[in-house]
Amino acid sequence: MRHVASTLTIAGALGAVLLFSGCAPTVTAIPPETSEAPSPSTPEAAPDAGTQDPSVGATPFDVDLTKTEFATSWRDALATGATAFDGEPVSVSFEWNRTVWAYTVKLLSADEVYLATVNADTGEIIGEWTKPRGGGGRAGTPTGVFPADGVIEPSAAIAAALTAAQGTFEEWELEQDNGVLAYEVQIDQGNDDVDVRIDARSGKVLEIDN
Repeated sequence: MRHVASTLTIAGALGAVLLFSGCAPTVTAIPPETSEAPSPSTPEAAPDAGTQDPSVGATPFDVDLTKTEFATSWRDALATGATAFDGEPVSVSFEWNRTVWAYTVKLLSADEVYLATVNADTGEIIGEWTKPRGGGGRAGTPTGVFPADGVIEPSAAIAAALTAAQGTFEEWELEQDNGVLAYEVQIDQGNDDVDVRIDARSGKVLEIDN
């Protein structure tokens, strides 16, 4: 018992010395380990089909257009324009419009010109303009109107143009010129563009404009 008391006395004295000398031991509390369950991941919301930008298309710019069929044909684009404007078709063009392949249809009435740009993937109108006929056009009965019957598909006209002039397809326009309905296909040859006119009914090359 005396031995235990002596030991306690010595320990107390040693603690007092350490305290007064500024060497008191630092005690750091160790928090108990916690096992937090990971937060459940939030599933991504499904895109709202109703908010899709109609000016964006699904078909990329560098697609092979001689082998590509769009959901909307140029005939469909003409029909779409005809539902929005009471006029006769005089031209259809097709080109890359910033983010989408699109048709621009031109219709004439007795006193107005109507243009509509139609998304080739969705068939939606992404731009339209109406203005009075004037300048190069004379008011009255529309001229240059063409029937769509018997017209070859654009892919055939593009293929014929690329055979006649090597390069990369850029755009085409379908309209009557000097009484002949023809595709004018623009081909990019690097430093220059070449326009190739293709008969829209026979597929024959009519002219190469370098």
